[in-house]
Amino acid sequence: MAHFPDVDKQAWLIVCSQGTVVGKYHLAGKAAWKIGRASDCDIIIHDPYVSRHQATIELRPRGNALVYIIRDHNSRNGTLINGTLLADERVLYHGDIIMMGDTDLTFRYASAAPSVPPNELQRS
Repeated sequence: MAHFPDVDKQAWLIVCSQGTVVGKYHLAGKAAWKIGRASDCDIIIHDPYVSRHQATIELRPRGNALVYIIRDHNSRNGTLINGTLLADERVLYHGDIIMMGDTDLTFRYASAAPSVPPNELQRS
Protein backbone atom coordinates (compact mmCIF):
# COMPACT_ATOMS: atom_id res chain seq x y z
CA MET A 1 0.00 0.00 0.00
CA ALA A 2 1.35 3.43 -0.96
CA HIS A 3 1.90 6.05 1.72
CA PHE A 4 0.27 9.41 1.00
CA PRO A 5 1.42 12.54 2.80
CA ASP A 6 -1.12 14.53 4.80
CA VAL A 7 -2.69 16.77 2.16
CA ASP A 8 -5.10 18.60 4.45
CA LYS A 9 -4.84 22.36 3.94
CA GLN A 10 -2.25 21.97 1.17
CA ALA A 11 -4.63 22.86 -1.65
CA TRP A 12 -7.15 25.66 -1.88
CA LEU A 13 -9.16 27.78 -4.32
CA ILE A 14 -9.18 31.57 -4.36
CA VAL A 15 -12.48 32.78 -5.86
CA CYS A 16 -12.57 36.15 -7.67
CA SER A 17 -15.55 37.92 -9.18
CA GLN A 18 -14.89 40.97 -11.35
CA GLY A 19 -11.35 41.23 -9.99
CA THR A 20 -12.35 41.09 -6.30
CA VAL A 21 -11.55 38.13 -4.04
CA VAL A 22 -14.90 36.86 -2.75
CA GLY A 23 -13.83 33.60 -1.12
CA LYS A 24 -11.09 31.15 -0.26
CA TYR A 25 -11.77 27.44 0.13
CA HIS A 26 -9.38 24.83 1.53
CA LEU A 27 -9.71 21.53 -0.28
CA ALA A 28 -9.43 19.33 2.78
CA GLY A 29 -11.32 16.74 4.76
CA LYS A 30 -12.97 14.91 1.87
CA ALA A 31 -12.29 13.48 -1.58
CA ALA A 32 -14.64 15.57 -3.77
CA TRP A 33 -15.95 19.15 -3.87
CA LYS A 34 -18.95 20.19 -5.97
CA ILE A 35 -18.84 23.68 -7.49
CA GLY A 36 -21.88 25.62 -8.66
CA ARG A 37 -24.78 27.92 -7.74
CA ALA A 38 -26.86 25.28 -5.91
CA SER A 39 -27.06 25.32 -2.12
CA ASP A 40 -25.90 21.68 -1.96
CA CYS A 41 -22.53 22.57 -3.57
CA ASP A 42 -19.40 22.63 -1.41
CA ILE A 43 -18.19 25.75 -3.19
CA ILE A 44 -21.14 28.02 -3.98
CA ILE A 45 -20.58 30.54 -6.76
CA HIS A 46 -23.01 33.48 -6.84
CA ASP A 47 -22.85 34.09 -10.59
CA PRO A 48 -25.88 33.83 -12.91
CA TYR A 49 -23.64 32.40 -15.69
CA VAL A 50 -22.55 29.45 -13.53
CA SER A 51 -24.67 26.29 -13.61
CA ARG A 52 -26.30 24.92 -10.47
CA HIS A 53 -23.83 22.00 -10.62
CA GLN A 54 -20.99 23.29 -12.78
CA ALA A 55 -18.00 21.11 -11.95
CA THR A 56 -16.39 18.81 -9.40
CA ILE A 57 -12.84 18.66 -8.08
CA GLU A 58 -11.76 15.22 -6.85
CA LEU A 59 -8.70 14.06 -4.96
CA ARG A 60 -7.44 10.77 -6.42
CA PRO A 61 -4.39 8.54 -5.98
CA ARG A 62 -2.00 8.28 -8.92
CA GLY A 63 1.04 6.12 -8.42
CA ASN A 64 2.47 7.08 -5.03
CA ALA A 65 0.94 10.56 -4.97
CA LEU A 66 -2.44 12.27 -4.87
CA VAL A 67 -3.73 14.51 -7.64
CA TYR A 68 -6.59 16.99 -7.85
CA ILE A 69 -8.80 16.35 -10.90
CA ILE A 70 -11.48 18.71 -12.24
CA ARG A 71 -14.37 17.77 -14.50
CA ASP A 72 -17.25 19.79 -15.90
CA HIS A 73 -20.84 18.52 -15.55
CA ASN A 74 -21.92 19.44 -19.10
CA SER A 75 -22.61 22.96 -17.91
CA ARG A 76 -24.35 25.35 -20.28
CA ASN A 77 -21.45 27.82 -20.55
CA GLY A 78 -18.63 25.36 -19.92
CA THR A 79 -15.61 25.49 -17.65
CA LEU A 80 -12.27 26.81 -18.89
CA ILE A 81 -8.83 26.08 -17.48
CA ASN A 82 -6.31 28.80 -18.30
CA GLY A 83 -8.58 29.89 -21.18
CA THR A 84 -9.03 26.42 -22.71
CA LEU A 85 -12.44 24.75 -22.63
CA LEU A 86 -12.44 21.70 -20.36
CA ALA A 87 -13.56 18.83 -22.60
CA ASP A 88 -12.61 15.97 -20.29
CA GLU A 89 -11.35 15.66 -16.75
CA ARG A 90 -7.94 17.20 -16.14
CA VAL A 91 -5.30 17.33 -13.41
CA LEU A 92 -5.05 20.72 -11.71
CA TYR A 93 -1.65 22.33 -11.27
CA HIS A 94 -0.55 25.10 -8.91
CA GLY A 95 -1.60 28.44 -10.41
CA ASP A 96 -4.26 27.09 -12.79
CA ILE A 97 -7.14 29.51 -13.37
CA ILE A 98 -10.56 27.85 -13.49
CA MET A 99 -13.00 30.11 -15.32
CA MET A 100 -16.76 29.70 -15.08
CA GLY A 101 -19.19 32.46 -15.92
CA ASP A 102 -17.78 35.78 -14.72
CA THR A 103 -15.92 34.04 -11.89
CA ASP A 104 -12.28 32.91 -11.74
CA LEU A 105 -11.00 30.34 -9.26
CA THR A 106 -7.24 30.11 -8.80
CA PHE A 107 -5.96 26.68 -7.73
CA ARG A 108 -3.16 26.81 -5.19
CA TYR A 109 -1.15 23.79 -4.09
CA ALA A 110 1.37 24.17 -1.26
CA SER A 111 4.11 22.17 -2.97
CA ALA A 112 4.03 24.63 -5.93
CA ALA A 113 4.45 21.60 -8.18
CA PRO A 114 1.91 19.46 -9.93
CA SER A 115 0.65 16.62 -7.83
CA VAL A 116 2.48 14.24 -10.17
CA PRO A 117 4.89 15.17 -12.97
CA PRO A 118 3.07 15.27 -16.36
CA ASN A 119 5.14 12.36 -17.77
CA GLU A 120 3.94 10.15 -14.88
CA LEU A 121 0.30 11.00 -15.68
CA GLN A 122 0.75 9.83 -19.26
CA ARG A 123 1.91 6.42 -18.05
CA SER A 124 -1.01 5.83 -15.64
